[in-house]
Amino acid sequence: MNPRSERMTSHPQTLKHSRQVLDFIQSHETRLLEFTRDLVATPSPTPPGDERAVAARIVSELEKLNLGKPEVIAGKPERPNLLVRLRTGRAGRSLILNGHIDTKPAGELARWKTPPFEPVIHKGNLYGLGSTDMKGAVAAMVYATAALATVRPAWAGELQLLLTADEEGGSSWGVKYLAEQGHLKADAALIGEPSGIRRELESVDLDSRGLLCVRFCVHGDQMHSSLSDEFKAVNASVKAAELILNFKKHFQRPGMTVNAGVTLQGGVYFGVVPGTAEFGCDVRVPVGTREATLRTEVEDWLRDCRRKDGDLRAEAVWETPPSIWIAPVHFPTDHPLASSLVEACRFILPEPPALGCFPGATDAPWFVAAGIPTIPAFGPGLLPLAHSPNECVRVASIFECSRIYALCALGYLADPRA
Repeated sequence: MNPRSERMTSHPQTLKHSRQVLDFIQSHETRLLEFTRDLVATPSPTPPGDERAVAARIVSELEKLNLGKPEVIAGKPERPNLLVRLRTGRAGRSLILNGHIDTKPAGELARWKTPPFEPVIHKGNLYGLGSTDMKGAVAAMVYATAALATVRPAWAGELQLLLTADEEGGSSWGVKYLAEQGHLKADAALIGEPSGIRRELESVDLDSRGLLCVRFCVHGDQMHSSLSDEFKAVNASVKAAELILNFKKHFQRPGMTVNAGVTLQGGVYFGVVPGTAEFGCDVRVPVGTREATLRTEVEDWLRDCRRKDGDLRAEAVWETPPSIWIAPVHFPTDHPLASSLVEACRFILPEPPALGCFPGATDAPWFVAAGIPTIPAFGPGLLPLAHSPNECVRVASIFECSRIYALCALGYLADPRA
């Protein structure tokens, strides 16, 4: 028994069932860690986008845990989504535990101290691509689901373990696809994105910011570069650079993070004045922001730039992958799932996490579009380490989250007749 579990005496579920769940996870910690390492060792980067190998590894673990074969839902064969349904046969709430099984690409391999697909444990941290975003949470949810399966008399309704593809590419084949195809039905959902910024598990993120992506196409005068000054040729790359700096400096709003020039391309070759250039901007927006309003502000800003510079020929293009718009999400603090999660955290963690807002975007908007209130982020890892070389997660946080997910589900799905 984990010593922290001794504080479970006031948990709304019976002490017997809570201890049974916690004992299951503690007795399986070695297997949970090895499973996490296997997930990290199995590449699933987006792009290019192919989760079949990591999905197969998850399926084998589900079978070992007597959870059966999951339902595989895929719009494309290489983008599988896995769904496990635990039912009790008694009427009650339904809850989704969700994590994505793809990662960003590894990037510059020379910057990794250890190979990204060779999971290494050092000083209590598990290193490897996807360890914090979010294969540690996926593994924790798998074992939390297995723990809930051992105490079915203690809860009612349905627990769904939903492990999805393509989150890192905009979810066109993941949660967004599942929502559009009518596959998502539940009373609430919890996503295991890393909820630490300066320390792991420092907040329960009931809100998440949204994301606006936009490309700007800039036009110049392509010609022989030896005569550019004589004919006053407009250099599209220079104009694009000026716009990037202007956007970064002047397109600022409270609660917003502006990332100007996240993509940049232009020009033909030496000897040629660039006739076209293009750059992309990634804008993180706070709860309450509306897409139409923000688009109008972008177009107004660009119109003002053109008015001030008669040589500027540029337009905004709203076809940016991975997604033009991901809406911000708000989850009510008085929702019973929020109460169950906060209570589970208080029992397991030495310091109760504060309520917060996830600074990035998650799959939560697609669940919300399907009518499912969703907590955008609570999971192991530090968000600043995601998408970066030498990504790692604290091993203890994986174990803690598995316990928290299990107790949270147990509390939310509690059968009053148990």
